[in-house]
Amino acid sequence: MPRLSIAEIEALLGDFPRALEFAKIITITDDELIARVDFKPDFIRPGGTVSGPTMMALADTAAYFLILAHVGAVPLAVTSSLNIHFLARPKPGDVEATARFLRLGRKLAVCSVDMRTVGDETIIAHATVTYALPT
Repeated sequence: MPRLSIAEIEALLGDFPRALEFAKIITITDDELIARVDFKPDFIRPGGTVSGPTMMALADTAAYFLILAHVGAVPLAVTSSLNIHFLARPKPGDVEATARFLRLGRKLAVCSVDMRTVGDETIIAHATVTYALPT
């Protein structure tokens, strides 16, 4: 069960406003978190598709939000690894990330993150994100 609500996470991230400017939390449940990045022309790479760095940042941000929701106020949690597979060419548009825990331990949190263009069920990228948790 989540320890923090969307409002509590947003309040906690007041000192880290770039995260909230980039993506917003749509829902939090017992086993997943959905975050969305709203389309901006800056996210398009040559060829007219959403850039890889945008999707990597969304995967990392969604995993961080999931960790905060379930672990609580651990702003010093840091990414220790991020592995991403780009599976389909995304059309320009809003992108949603669904983050779930693969493992939540005392020192590490490992998350699976699937990304889709809003309105399309095709998974455009899949990431595994590991965070080191402060002890």
